[in-house]
Amino acid sequence: MKKIYIIGLLFGMTFTSCSDFLDKMPSTSLPVEEAITTMTDLKNAVNGIGYLMSEGRMTYSADFAIFADLRGGDFQAISNNNQAGPIARYTMTKYDQAPYYAYAYFYQAIANVNKALSAIDNIQYSEEEVAEFNDYKGQLYAWRAMLHFDLARMFCNIPTATADVNAANSGLVLSTEVYETDYVGSRSTLKQTYDQILEDFKTALPLLTTEKNNGYINYWAALALRARVYLYNGQYDLALADAKEVLACPLYKLYTRDNYVESWSKTYTDESLFELNITTTYNAQRNSVGYYCDSEGYAECAFVETAPLYQYLSTHPNDIRSKMVKDQSGKDFTYPAKYPAKYPGRENNLYVNNPKIIRLSDVYLMAAEAALHEEPDKAVDYINDLRKQRIENYSNVSSVTLEEILMERRIELFAENTISFDYWRNKMSVDNFSVGIVNYDDYRVILPIPQDEIDLSGGKLIQNPKY
Repeated sequence: MKKIYIIGLLFGMTFTSCSDFLDKMPSTSLPVEEAITTMTDLKNAVNGIGYLMSEGRMTYSADFAIFADLRGGDFQAISNNNQAGPIARYTMTKYDQAPYYAYAYFYQAIANVNKALSAIDNIQYSEEEVAEFNDYKGQLYAWRAMLHFDLARMFCNIPTATADVNAANSGLVLSTEVYETDYVGSRSTLKQTYDQILEDFKTALPLLTTEKNNGYINYWAALALRARVYLYNGQYDLALADAKEVLACPLYKLYTRDNYVESWSKTYTDESLFELNITTTYNAQRNSVGYYCDSEGYAECAFVETAPLYQYLSTHPNDIRSKMVKDQSGKDFTYPAKYPAKYPGRENNLYVNNPKIIRLSDVYLMAAEAALHEEPDKAVDYINDLRKQRIENYSNVSSVTLEEILMERRIELFAENTISFDYWRNKMSVDNFSVGIVNYDDYRVILPIPQDEIDLSGGKLIQNPKY
C-alpha cells in the first residue's frame, strides 16, 4: 500500500489566514478528530467539506474561482496587493502562498472526506433513511473526485496535452484512505490520477439523489463534473454521453436574455447544477472572489480592454453577456478599470457570492466540443441553442470550429475558472497580459509543489519540472 503524507492532517495546528476560519467551527461541520457515528454526524461531515472549501485562500469562493482566468489573456491584476496578482503575473515560486494554500486546503478537505468514509459503514440508520444515507455517501465520493481533479488541474499537466500520461511522478499524491501523520506519499502517474477520479465518480453516481439539492452535489451535478473530467482526459465519446444526459434533464434550463443579468445576484438559479452556499457568516472575507473583481477591493481581476473578450463584449450590445461588465473606470475609483460583474455580492456585501462551480451553459459548450470529435454535424446545434438565449435576433449558423467554441466559452464562462485550461487542454496557447504567450507545454502552466511539502517528505516527493 502506498504511503502518503497529507498536509491537511496537520494543517489545523500550523495554519493561519486573514479569515482566521480555523478559530471558528461552524455548528454544521464536524472536526476531523471527532468520531462519526450517527446520521447527524454524517450530514455535518458532508456540510463541513463545503464550508472548508468556501472560507480560505485558493478555495472555490476565493481566488481559485478566477484562477484560470487570471492566467489567460482576458484579465489582469490592476493593483499591487499581491493576493491573486502573482497568479496573473506568473511570479509564483515553490515558496509562495497560492500553491501552499491550494495544496493545504484541498488535501485537508480530502482527508476529511476519507475520515467520514472510513466510519460510514458503521453508521446506524433506519429503512426510511436509506436514500439519505446513500446520498451522503455519494456526495463524499463525488467531493473526493472533484477535489482530486481540481488539484490535478493546478499541479499536473492535462492528459490531452501531455506526451506520456504514464510518466513517473506526473500525477498527484492520491489520498483514498485515512493515513497516519508520519506517512510519506509518492506521486502517481497522470493516468492513475484520472483513473482514481473517474472511479470515485462511478461509485458516487448511483448513490446520489436525482432531485434538486441546492448547495449539494446531486446526480446531475456529478454527471456534469464527470463530463468535464472526460473532456480533459480526451474521452470525447463519454463526455458527450454524460453531457447529453444532463441536457435532457428537465430540472435545469438555460438562462434567458430576460433573467441572465439578475441571475448573478441570486442563488440556485435555473442553470445552477452545483454552487456552494456563501453567507455573511461563512465566506472568504477579503479573499472572496467578489473582492478581487472590484476597484474598491483587491482589484486583481480587471478586463484587459485590448483582448478579444472585452473587444467582443464592448461591440455586441445585442448579446446580453455584454451587460456583465462593471465599469469602474472613473477617476473617483481607487483602482479605475472595468471588472466582471458576475460577483456583485448579496446584502450589499462583496464577500457574499455563491460560486457556480458548474452550470448548464458549460454543459452545452462541453457537448459542442465533444461532439466536434464524435458527431461533427451536431456540434453546431449546441452552440445555436445557447446563443439563441443570449443574442437578440440571433440567426443560426451552419457550422462551428474548435476556435469558435473556445471563444464562445470565453464569452459565456469568463471569470468562472475555465479559460486558460480550455486552451491548454487543446494544445493551444494563451496571451497573458503580463508575460505574453504561454504555450500549453510551458512549465508554468502547472504550479510548483509547495517546498514545505517537499521538506516534510524528506525529499521523497518529486517537484514539478523547472521549479
